[in-house]
Amino acid sequence: MIENKFIFGNEASDPAYINLATHIGTDMRYAKHDAELIDYPGEYDIQGITIQCFLGNQDKLNYLINYNGENFAVIQSPDVLENNTDLATTQTWFYTADNVAEKIDQLELEGEKTKLESPEDMPTEEITETA
Repeated sequence: MIENKFIFGNEASDPAYINLATHIGTDMRYAKHDAELIDYPGEYDIQGITIQCFLGNQDKLNYLINYNGENFAVIQSPDVLENNTDLATTQTWFYTADNVAEKIDQLELEGEKTKLESPEDMPTEEITETA
């Protein structure tokens, strides 16, 4: 859980939170989902919160979130740090692997860093919907 508002990499979506997937989901979703789920690259405005989702290596999703006037990022792929200038505004970094923290330091990006549990250690389950 991040900022008591977001769940990252949870096995199942929780309708009480904005759910951030670890990997890319399906291209099109035809049925309404019970929970707010971000599992595809793009820009989202949910409950007045701006969320940008970037695709990294190995279909890993990375996020830049503006919440309560603060920018924080959830990063799994160090490659997105080099390819996205929007991430320079980040004040707090949540990362999943040491190579991400090393890349943040190498690029001299400022902000507080916090390591999250590795998504590879988390169970994954594809979310299916019924019409």
